Amino acid sequence: MVRRFLTILTFSLILAFGFAGAQAWAAKEPASPEFTLQQAIEQAKAHSETLKSMKYDVDRGYEVRQYVGDKVEFTPLEASNSAADTLFKNLMSADLTWRSAKRSYEAQEDTIVMTTYKTYYGLLQAIENVKVAKIQADSADWQHRVAAATYRVGILNKMGMLQADATLAGSKATLEAANKALEDSYQKFNQLVGLWPEDRPVLVDKPSYNEVKIDNLDYEVAKAMAASPSIWLARQKVDLAQINLNLYSFNNSSEPYIAKQIDLEKTEIAVQDTTEQLGKLVRTLYYTIKQTEEQYATAQETVKTAEEALRVVKVKYDVGMATSAEVHAAEATLAQAEKSFFDLACQHEIYALAFQKPWAYAAS
Repeated sequence: MVRRFLTILTFSLILAFGFAGAQAWAAKEPASPEFTLQQAIEQAKAHSETLKSMKYDVDRGYEVRQYVGDKVEFTPLEASNSAADTLFKNLMSADLTWRSAKRSYEAQEDTIVMTTYKTYYGLLQAIENVKVAKIQADSADWQHRVAAATYRVGILNKMGMLQADATLAGSKATLEAANKALEDSYQKFNQLVGLWPEDRPVLVDKPSYNEVKIDNLDYEVAKAMAASPSIWLARQKVDLAQINLNLYSFNNSSEPYIAKQIDLEKTEIAVQDTTEQLGKLVRTLYYTIKQTEEQYATAQETVKTAEEALRVVKVKYDVGMATSAEVHAAEATLAQAEKSFFDLACQHEIYALAFQKPWAYAAS
């Protein structure tokens, strides 16, 4: 009787877990969902628990601000030891908390966009790295075959053969490392947009190269400073510190007046430091963009040269004047040139966005 009961119980559990597993499998994302860059951004925002939590902070801050504001009957014009002063300072603090939460929420959205750019293009680069590593490993294998053949007939010495062995082993190690890096890039992307770990999304967009043109760098720096959430917050803290100083009560037994003065000076220093750091970052990003654009033009010419070299080698191969190993070597050279060109395009796209919103670049 007991054995029969245990058998029925075991069978029921198997059915239950099997049904749950089937449901989970049925609800699973497609194995290879397609993503444009914009779709990845929207999915990353929707999946961000940090952004959801910050939205609650905005809502909570608003409710607190309204609650405190309802209790303030007038704005005190000078310091006193009254409850009105305390209520007004509480209102200013609650108002700053609420507005800061809104700006922080917007800044986090910018950070998610920047992180998605880096992750999206990072995955594209990792995919290209594997492709190039395979071509280079194939070329190394062909070079190794030639080396082995010439070594057997005494044309290549022992040192040359050892070098060929090392080159082949190095190409295989590079391919293995590229595959591991690709797996890591897939995991980062999947985690960002909420996919299953085993999914292999297909990225539709490629980097589009557009030269960054500006009329005045100082103007761009000033524009970035005016839009910066961190500078805005630092300035708001100065205003709040000034209010606390203006409404200081000399009956205060916990802090002297000079302490409030020091608080104000500290917030002013913070504004200056934050402003300087952002200005340096904007200028650095601009010069990096210009350097990348110069490298991009050079890389483009390198690709053209490698394409022509491969074309010539193939023609020679067709008429028996070049070997398969030489063709594979030319293909590997072209693949490497194209990868460098592609990497620069991805980097330029990220730097261009960072130049528009440097605070997001610093936070991502």
